[in-house]
Amino acid sequence: MTDILKLTRDNRKIIVEKIGNVLKNSGVAIIPTDTVYGIVCNGEDDTAKTYIYTIKNRPEHKPLIAFVRDIEQANKIAYIQQSSLNFVSNRWPGKNTFIFKSKIKSKYIVSSDNTIGIRIPDFDLINHLTSIFPYLASTSANISFRGSTSSIDEVEPELINSVQLVVDAGKLYGKESAIWDTTTSLPKLLRGKVLFVCSGNSCRSPMAQCILKHIIGNQLIDVISAGTSVIKENPSLESIVVMKEIGLDISNFTTNILTADIIDSSDIIFAMEDRHRNIILEMSPSCYDKITVLNIPDPAGKDISYYREIRDIISDKIKTQVLTRIKNENRDSK
Repeated sequence: MTDILKLTRDNRKIIVEKIGNVLKNSGVAIIPTDTVYGIVCNGEDDTAKTYIYTIKNRPEHKPLIAFVRDIEQANKIAYIQQSSLNFVSNRWPGKNTFIFKSKIKSKYIVSSDNTIGIRIPDFDLINHLTSIFPYLASTSANISFRGSTSSIDEVEPELINSVQLVVDAGKLYGKESAIWDTTTSLPKLLRGKVLFVCSGNSCRSPMAQCILKHIIGNQLIDVISAGTSVIKENPSLESIVVMKEIGLDISNFTTNILTADIIDSSDIIFAMEDRHRNIILEMSPSCYDKITVLNIPDPAGKDISYYREIRDIISDKIKTQVLTRIKNENRDSK
């Protein structure tokens, strides 16, 4: 029978010991993280990793993610390029998984192209566990291709009954980590959120949002937009018309005002002008390395031909700048 324990401030040490004992004996546990509930085991235990694939009905070609304590520990199992070190360091610990070239051979952790996905969760319980094991093997606590879980009540009963230990920490953040490929010269987003920012969120940014969504057609990457000074609720008529000319419909779009929460929850931010970048930084100074300025003029108040020109500039900028930051393929961690 599965042990289900409530995590509190007072029993954290005891629960770490219990999880450690389970994992040392080739067991698996469902535990909370700083994102969603996960299934973990000793990353060096092939028997336990095989069992995770069995109970999740997980395709074998989809690797698990390694949890480590710190970047020094990550550097023992992966090659971290000097060119991406600051980018990675600024996002660890936290809700970001990075794909590196692997230094090790580890079944179900290292992919067929010799890459490894690593994360340092910002969660005290896991930090203690990664002091016991060189790395944990992890995946979300759900049957494959079903939704991730933010509470134990959402985890399938058959999954709970298949593990040795469940730790319940209540309601979690509820969104999986972003995933970045750092094996190229510029880190590319595989899963996460892209934000476009302009002034009124009625012309440039909704056009950019719609065009990028149409190009990538990828549910792993959420594309949104917002404005720094929103006045009306809907896109401009001219924007609707010129987008319809290329077969895209933004008539049902609703404008959004930019907030610090939107900024902080986004992984890549594309500002239309320098002034938008400055406003973003005033609202969230720590996001400086998320922002790229596209330098696209404001068509508001101009004639329809200028809107067409701006639409085409946006389309070109997406192809030449935005898509260089996105890797449009599926490396699932569910």
